[in-house]
Amino acid sequence: MDRTSISLRCLGTGDAFGSGGRLNSCYHLKHTDGQMLIDCGSSSLIAMQRFKVIPAEIDTVVISHFHGDHFGGIPYLILEGQYASQRTRPLTLVGPAGLKQRVEAVCEALYPGMTSNKNSFPVKYLHLNPKKPLNVNAVQIESFHMKHGRHQSACGLRLSVAGKIISYTGDTEWTDRLIPLAHGSDLMISECYSYDNVVAGHLNYQTLLKNRMKLKCRKLVLTHLGPEMISRIDQLELDTVNDGELIEING
Repeated sequence: MDRTSISLRCLGTGDAFGSGGRLNSCYHLKHTDGQMLIDCGSSSLIAMQRFKVIPAEIDTVVISHFHGDHFGGIPYLILEGQYASQRTRPLTLVGPAGLKQRVEAVCEALYPGMTSNKNSFPVKYLHLNPKKPLNVNAVQIESFHMKHGRHQSACGLRLSVAGKIISYTGDTEWTDRLIPLAHGSDLMISECYSYDNVVAGHLNYQTLLKNRMKLKCRKLVLTHLGPEMISRIDQLELDTVNDGELIEING
């Protein structure tokens, strides 16, 4: 892979309900110095197996917020490392404050005693802070507070790697914080649950279309599609992404 080239595999582009048979939110970022998952919804391990991403080669997982379709796959990723691949590579988990407690609680709910088993690999937890970017495994991570109902810790993510910038909204309704999140991005991945219905905590297509010129990104793609969006997918002006789709970001 060229030093100025990175790729993004869309492992899951659906909503929490599996609308249209789409998998939960998960994006595989691959660059010269490592591999990262952006969100890791409950179906992510299935998606990795389906699209031939090797779980044990993931260095970092960054989570936008604590809903199952965005972080519920982490216990399975850890479990796969413990028992299937017998992973030794360190794993860094990045997310809002309280990430370690949330992950361990879900692990224990799904597989009692799991957290007392000693991993064959170290797991490191880091917290997002909108006031302080993180540098993690050759990727700079900035976070922006989003508006996702009562979910106060929901974040949009801005990743700088190999001279490129990828922005990801996570789940949010319209907020002017989307403007700096998008600014100068080579790729912006935006949730778009509905077409014109207003759904609290989520974006709709008409709002994004109206505000597209404010989002100063090179390429905008829509994801987290609900039934209304899927039924109109051939009528849209803005691009959408599908499970398994590969996006190359070149110099």
